[in-house]
Amino acid sequence: MKKLLALVLAAAMALSLAACGGGSAPSAGGGTGNGAGNSDLPVLRVAAMPTITSLPTYYIQKNGLAEKAGFRMEITMFDTGAPMNEALAADLWDVGAMGAAAVTGMANYDEMVIGEVLESTDGQGVFVKPDSPIAKDTGFNPSYPTVLGSPDTVKGITILTPVGTAQHFTILKWLEKLGLEATDVNIVNMDTVQAYQAMQAGQCDAVSLNVPTFFDAVNDGMVQVANLADLGTRYVDMVVANRKAVEGKADLIAKYMECLLEANAALQNDQEMATDLFMEFLKENGMETTRENCVSDLQRAKFLVKEDWKGRELGNFAKELGEFYVGQGQLDASAIDKFTTNVDNTFVKGYQQG
Repeated sequence: MKKLLALVLAAAMALSLAACGGGSAPSAGGGTGNGAGNSDLPVLRVAAMPTITSLPTYYIQKNGLAEKAGFRMEITMFDTGAPMNEALAADLWDVGAMGAAAVTGMANYDEMVIGEVLESTDGQGVFVKPDSPIAKDTGFNPSYPTVLGSPDTVKGITILTPVGTAQHFTILKWLEKLGLEATDVNIVNMDTVQAYQAMQAGQCDAVSLNVPTFFDAVNDGMVQVANLADLGTRYVDMVVANRKAVEGKADLIAKYMECLLEANAALQNDQEMATDLFMEFLKENGMETTRENCVSDLQRAKFLVKEDWKGRELGNFAKELGEFYVGQGQLDASAIDKFTTNVDNTFVKGYQQG
């Protein structure tokens, strides 16, 4: 019953938010966006989030790349990857992009990884207030000198984060480096912004944040006790797909991937344009941020272009993440094969071979 209710809520939310990203806004550069004049084109349902992960999709939309390639995007916006995964169970989208939540989707909803959008080395971190004992607890693991905390100061604390996301993964990696497990602390599921506000109000001991809230914490003088990059992981945002679409809309997905790589190249090569577009994208979807935060977010990330795929193996991050979750007991061991079988390099194979 709980699962059914979750699916119904996900479906309702997806439908209510669809207008946020898939409207008929005129495209920059002379394109036609998702306007009614293209109603005769085949449709690819694209899931997106108001984060840098979906900025290439927004570029495709604003510049009419999909229509030029012969298809039309219907974009549905989600807050995070978790509700996006739940919506996949209700067959509400064909292709999208997300980070760590892709692993949960692969394990539980037969989600497929078919490409990668970007990789980054910053922007995921665990924070505490300056007066926390953890903030002054240094040197427990000499192999990771920037990591703060120890079993004495961390065991039993309450940490707020969106469960099943990259932020959750960052917590688990942090605990691992301290010789602790998830059961040694109290991890509570909460939206990123609300979690940070709760910590500021003294309602928890720590939070795991991503951008732009990550930058807010840095600017506010909060103490970062663990950063995903310092924990040894280069973070990758992946292109994910509905198996039904991979099997039934392969031609449209191939066109979408070509458009995505064109968008990535444009965003990677023009920081000023990318910043302007990012600000517009976030504002359009009700996200408050600053230009400084957008610049910082773009600087920490590298959009993957065609040349990057030569010799690059698809799915390494998903496999590392999935195996880690299984090892931590966050996912059932029966899911382990999914991190291989649900990786399909069909749509990037040509670029891998150069």
